[in-house]
Amino acid sequence: MIFANAMTAISLAGERFDDERSRGVQPDKAMTVAFKAALIPQVNAFLAVGLVSLPGMMTGQIIAGVDPLLAIRYQIVVMAMIFGSAGLSVALFLRWDGKHPAPSSLH
Repeated sequence: MIFANAMTAISLAGERFDDERSRGVQPDKAMTVAFKAALIPQVNAFLAVGLVSLPGMMTGQIIAGVDPLLAIRYQIVVMAMIFGSAGLSVALFLRWDGKHPAPSSLH
């Protein structure tokens, strides 16, 4: 889950960064816009947990008889790991991609 979410965030960031650069936006501004756009799905997932969806790990623990508050804490840790890994991966990708842009013939 953590790896898949990080890959999705990197894909979104890369696409957005390339779009911003092709419109003539400066690299630093393009990185900021791409970073924020890439984390939108992660923020939405955080907002939906427990209200719109019940994640499998939390639901499984509750069905197994674990105290619901403990199950919720574990789910928050998992969501924080997913959010943190996505944010860190995107930041590292954009820092590397911004310093090593692809040749203009590839755009």
